[in-house]
Amino acid sequence: MDAIKSNFEKIAQQARQDGAKVEMLLSGGESLSIGYQKKKLDAFESTQSQMAGFRVILGGNQGYAYTENLSEESLVRTYREALNNAKTVQKGEGFEVPLAKPVAHQSMNLFNPENIEMDKKMEIARLLEEKCLSKDARVQSVPYSNFDSSVSFKRILNSEGLDQEFKQTYYSGYAYPLAKEGESSKMGGEGFFARKFSEINIDQVVDEGVNNAVSRLGAQKLTTGKYAVVIDRTQFPMILAMINDYFSAKEVHEGKSLFDGKLGQKIASEKFYLVDDPFELRGSAVRPFDDEGSSSQKTVLFEKGVLKNFLTNLEYAKKMSLPHTAHASRSPASQSSIAPTNLIVAKGTKSLQELLSSYEKVVHLKEFSGGLHAGFKESTGDFSMPAEGFLYENGKLVGAIDQFVMSGNVLELLRDIEELGNEYNKPGSSRICPDVLIKSLSFAGA
Repeated sequence: MDAIKSNFEKIAQQARQDGAKVEMLLSGGESLSIGYQKKKLDAFESTQSQMAGFRVILGGNQGYAYTENLSEESLVRTYREALNNAKTVQKGEGFEVPLAKPVAHQSMNLFNPENIEMDKKMEIARLLEEKCLSKDARVQSVPYSNFDSSVSFKRILNSEGLDQEFKQTYYSGYAYPLAKEGESSKMGGEGFFARKFSEINIDQVVDEGVNNAVSRLGAQKLTTGKYAVVIDRTQFPMILAMINDYFSAKEVHEGKSLFDGKLGQKIASEKFYLVDDPFELRGSAVRPFDDEGSSSQKTVLFEKGVLKNFLTNLEYAKKMSLPHTAHASRSPASQSSIAPTNLIVAKGTKSLQELLSSYEKVVHLKEFSGGLHAGFKESTGDFSMPAEGFLYENGKLVGAIDQFVMSGNVLELLRDIEELGNEYNKPGSSRICPDVLIKSLSFAGA
């Protein structure tokens, strides 16, 4: 007996009597997190979670409420709360927001629970730290390392008869060793993402994590000026994070997107292609349907530098007379919004070495050290971001550089893309990118 479905059908019937439409989003799962410090077990956490969020549509109004108790009594009470919120919040949209209809969606079988013994999982966590410590004498400690396994689910039901569910399992982890030589100390790191336990490659994570740390030892300051820059494939996702919200039709409608009024215009380099692909298994944001239950689809965002589409949910597709791209995004505890899934930048034909040899002096940017909020202004697109990397002259490594700030405007950066690399960053990110050569950006250093 499916108690969830049975209880929701009673609520849907009540909603019809109330003159309303109702949607219930459930999500949750199980997770395990294990970490070692100084060769001893430091963190062991196993959690289970579940939550139900209601959205009630009453004319042009929407009300939300959520609960972590999935009993019939709690679900009915939470529906009532959402209904009352819909009655209270008067937006006067002038039209009734539609709910997704039941339709077939692309099958995605990513639910693969494996019977992996606990000691094998703990061994992965232990080796992440232990192998970093033994890899290089300059590694003093591994302040951050962890192994995680996760099983998650999402289910959506609504009063139009829709009922669909998506489950997935995956493993992830990371190691960030701290290296020291003389007065210089640097921390680097690497991570992994795998859908099968057998795909985890500890040695690769350790080798790259340790190299990322020790290669930055003895870093010098960069002379202030303008330089060509290769933004590493692991760091260009930060640039995509800057423009992430600009694609939302909701942000466009509210006048918050710098892409407003630019649909169909060439606003980036002709070599810039960007696609949103919820079916790309390299990405972490895979899904067969969005958070309204609409079937997922690929959406071209940039083609030869031309802005081709905004992202929409059912409400804003209708409100703005735009194609429906099925990008509703919310958790049970939040209101409906719009967000991309896996953003994929098309690869180019150049090797990393070819990109680094493109100009007499090239900065290879390997890390935005402050994060997105360290120096990005979304309302203008201007950024001033602390970063670290390496300086190349005539294609040859001069040395590591740090304590510099890269400044510019994200729209100008997109226009100034000259070439793209022929390799992608590793699986596990929702932003899949190659190395990207920008012809000139301002750097403040020594």
